[in-house]
Amino acid sequence: MARPAFTEAQIIQKTLENVRSFYNRKREIAALPMADDFVWIGAYDSQWSEGQDQFIELAGKENEEFPFLLSDEEYHLLFHERNVWVVYGHYKVTATMENGTVFHAHVRGTYVWRMVNGELKLAHVHESHGDMPMSQMTSEAGQCLADVDFLEYMKHMDMRKANQEKIVFRDKEKNYHYLFPSDILYLKAAAQYSIVHTKTDSFKTWGLLADFEKKVPETFRRIHKSYLVNTMYIDSVRRYRASLTDGQELPIGKERYMELKKHLQNGI
Repeated sequence: MARPAFTEAQIIQKTLENVRSFYNRKREIAALPMADDFVWIGAYDSQWSEGQDQFIELAGKENEEFPFLLSDEEYHLLFHERNVWVVYGHYKVTATMENGTVFHAHVRGTYVWRMVNGELKLAHVHESHGDMPMSQMTSEAGQCLADVDFLEYMKHMDMRKANQEKIVFRDKEKNYHYLFPSDILYLKAAAQYSIVHTKTDSFKTWGLLADFEKKVPETFRRIHKSYLVNTMYIDSVRRYRASLTDGQELPIGKERYMELKKHLQNGI
C-alpha cells in the first residue's frame, strides 16, 4: 500500500489542532496522534514526559480550572524529508486565575511528526516561554534568589499592568466599584442602566452597554443587543446560546452567532 502523502498545510493544521486540544482540556484527544515513545519537554522543570502514558498522567495534573484563550498563532514547516516533518511556531496564552487575575505567556514550540507503521505520529514537542524570567537573579547584596515561579511572576506583571486598567462603575446607591476587566463576567442592558455581573456579585450602574463597550478590552464581545460578555468565561456555544464557566446560559443574537464562533475559534 502506498504511503499517504501529507501536504505542508495538512501537517501545520494537525499541529494547530493538537495544541488547541491540549489547551481546551481535551488531553486524551491531544494524546491520540502521539507515538508510544513520545517525548514532551515544557517550560517548567516538572513538564518532562517520556511516553504517551506518562504525558497523559502528567498533563492530567496540570491545573484545569483556568479558562485559556489562544491568540497570535503562527506555525511553519521547518524541515521535511521522507518520513519526518518538523514544525516550529509560537502563540500567546491568556488565562484567568481563580481570583480573576489574568496572565499571559508567549510560547514558542518545535513539533516533530514522523510516520510509524504507516501512520502519522507526533514524536516530540519542545515548548518554552519567550517571556520566562531568569531562573536565577542576584539581589543588591549579591545573594542568589530562589527560582522564580513563572505563574506567580506573570500574575505579578499583569497585576501591575492591570493597576492602570481598572474600570470605574458608579452604582445606583452612588457607591464606586473599581474592577479589573478580568473581574467581570458580563454586562446586561437594563434601560438607561447596565447590570454588571462579576463572579461574586452584581450591581446596577448608570450607562449604556455601548459606553462600556469602548472601555473594555478585546476579550469582551457584544453577543446580543443586551449582553456584553467577557469571552474568557465562555465555556461553550450552541445555536444562539452561550454557556459560561459558572453554568449560566446567555442568549446569542442570530446576527452575532457566526461572528462569535469565529472569534472563539480564532482565539482558542
